Amino acid sequence: MIRAIYNEGYSALEQCVQQFMVHQLFPGCKTRVENQVLLVDFTITDPDYKAEYHLQVQYISQSWFKVFVVNPKVKASVAIHMYPDSSLCLYYPPDISPFRRMWIGKDLIPMAALWICHYEQWRINGNTWKGREAPGHDQLLEQYNRRK
Repeated sequence: MIRAIYNEGYSALEQCVQQFMVHQLFPGCKTRVENQVLLVDFTITDPDYKAEYHLQVQYISQSWFKVFVVNPKVKASVAIHMYPDSSLCLYYPPDISPFRRMWIGKDLIPMAALWICHYEQWRINGNTWKGREAPGHDQLLEQYNRRK
């Protein structure tokens, strides 16, 4: 029987490797572990952006992760690819194999930076999201707009 490595439970070693890779790729990131959750804090800025964005990745080894915009506060909305808990929707889950490990430094931080770029464009261009859309996103957006 072949089992997905991703679903094998908490691994302090894997979490340590994640932390090491973040520091190698993005030395400016601040990392710490609290109750088996690896927290990675980083800032995304650009001279053309309206704000400096402080983000946080919350990662439990081989289990789950979430990425949040800590500052400035961004109101969660389906229109800008955010979940109700204010975490960012960075990709369409079926596009990623369950056997593929998500790396904070290699995958999540670059995806979050791209999300910020799309968000900045959304703010400027009249609230049109320029990023890729998952199948069914239009229906979710229609439901969301009807509830408003």
